Amino acid sequence: METPVAERPAAEERTEPSIWPHPARRVQPGRTERLARGWVEFLGGPMGRFAQIGRSRFWSPLRAIIAVAYVFLSLGFLSKANCSLGKPDDSGTLQLNWAGNRQYTSFCYNDVVPLYGARGLDSPGFVYDYSWVEDGITRYMEYPVLAGLFQQFSAFLSRHTYFLVHRLLPEVGWYFWVTALLLSIIWVCTARIVAELAGNRIWDTLLVVGSPLLIMHAFTNWDIPSIFFLVAALLAARNRRFWVAGIMVGAGTAFKLWPLFALGAYLTIAIRKRDFPPFVKMAVAAAATWAAVNLPVYMRNPDAWGEFNRLNTERTWEWTTIYAVISRTFGWAGFDTGGGTPVILNTVSFALFAGGCLAVLILGLKAPRTPRVAELLTLIVGFFLLFNKVWSPQYSIWLIVPAVLALPYWRLLLTWMTVDMMVWPVLMWHMLGAENKGLPGEVLDIVVICRDALIVTIMVCVVQQMYGKVRDKVADAHNGHDPLLSRPVDWETPAEGWAPEARLVPEAQA
Repeated sequence: METPVAERPAAEERTEPSIWPHPARRVQPGRTERLARGWVEFLGGPMGRFAQIGRSRFWSPLRAIIAVAYVFLSLGFLSKANCSLGKPDDSGTLQLNWAGNRQYTSFCYNDVVPLYGARGLDSPGFVYDYSWVEDGITRYMEYPVLAGLFQQFSAFLSRHTYFLVHRLLPEVGWYFWVTALLLSIIWVCTARIVAELAGNRIWDTLLVVGSPLLIMHAFTNWDIPSIFFLVAALLAARNRRFWVAGIMVGAGTAFKLWPLFALGAYLTIAIRKRDFPPFVKMAVAAAATWAAVNLPVYMRNPDAWGEFNRLNTERTWEWTTIYAVISRTFGWAGFDTGGGTPVILNTVSFALFAGGCLAVLILGLKAPRTPRVAELLTLIVGFFLLFNKVWSPQYSIWLIVPAVLALPYWRLLLTWMTVDMMVWPVLMWHMLGAENKGLPGEVLDIVVICRDALIVTIMVCVVQQMYGKVRDKVADAHNGHDPLLSRPVDWETPAEGWAPEARLVPEAQA
């Protein structure tokens, strides 16, 4: 017996065409995802045939998603909160307490706390004017311009509100709390946009807001705003507002480099469809926005503006990259010059990533159908993570949204997220050092390899999906359309070359 994955509403309910899809078309994870089925059965079972879907006065899917987002943001805050606490000094003033390697033993290390004083954020003044000397080199804020300005804004708010909590927290601890609040607000806005992009598979957004990676890395660094800019660009492009999409890409690139990868996905589709004006608009708007943000800082202090590029050129591999695994396993330091610029490492890393991008372009052009934007973006971000010489563990949250929108296989994605989450505590334990009974490098290598293998598996599954070897759940839920390329009104009619029977699956597999 066969049952439809997402039932169409009755004809009398569809007399007037709507911009948005009917709630009855939502794919129910209790029927389609084995991982969710147990929870849904516990809560009362999936929706019945005659259930009035979309009639709830309060508990809509969006409100449920936001509620889960708040829960996981709270868990993420608690996982870092131990690093924001203090103890009084001789004068009774609260000072930050990281005694006993608390940042490692509690796994609560984050960049927010130590950079408050180290980058001059604890005092007034423009963040890119602050400098210090380290190893004979004059150093400046090493983050892209918008990221630095966001940190300064958070510091401004915390310094002028610290009087409210000065008896409870050290000043830097309050700065972390304010930063976490701002990032949480941005993340909830991000979840709202993702829910819209998910279309008929809105419940897949639970994989985004309920990701185990958020517990570890929501507040490790300042990556959440870059994710917001990316999803805002995807939404604007879906609504054919390409200038706005380009502005979002440019702003995201001025915050963190990786949102620029979205242009690679749209370029592939533009070449395939021979429709270049949308891509050109996005590229021009992105370049203009990035220049408008960066040019004032460059004109004011070019050395400070170039610190991001200088540091990324001269730094060596990071602890959890494949290059670090090779070095720890084989004792080969060929990737590291031991000082100065690691030319070999830079060349190898860039060549591998460039080769990966070229492979995505070729795969996208040769696929039997036009690849979905999320599929291409997942491959590009995946190649960057795997081949880049720096993989700060919080970078993994970049992949959450593209992967969920591209390949909503709940068990696979949650397995990857859980293993990836464990990289952080293992790394912290390893960084304690052998003298403090830290974990040996071999344990860290095993976890890193497992994490990388799962990401490779996701990428392979995406390629198979692009070539029709496995079922595309997202396209099936939208009449063969890419929900990131077309408006919901287009989902009313099947896409060209799409077989309606593809939406039907055996009940045993549903």
